[in-house]
Amino acid sequence: MTAPVKPKARADLATVVLDGEAVIYDAENEELHHLNQTATLVLAMCEGEATIGEIASEISQAFGVPEAEVEPQVRTLLRQLRRARLLEPNANGTRKHG
Repeated sequence: MTAPVKPKARADLATVVLDGEAVIYDAENEELHHLNQTATLVLAMCEGEATIGEIASEISQAFGVPEAEVEPQVRTLLRQLRRARLLEPNANGTRKHG
């Protein structure tokens, strides 16, 4: 059985949050990213401690939205963050793209 995924934002990103939205500079890849409020919230919760289900549950409780609606959206957003290389590599040392 594999361990549950606990997403973690890369520690080397330069992040500024303005009005709840993040502007992130990735010096390693020389890329600039703009995240809306929802993506900023989810990325902030990616500390390597919570599973995807736990992140979805916390958002669900905070906003009063059913977890069954929130979790698929969180998973989609995490895939996008991973493709943008804003999350730490997987345990095997490679970044997963998808």
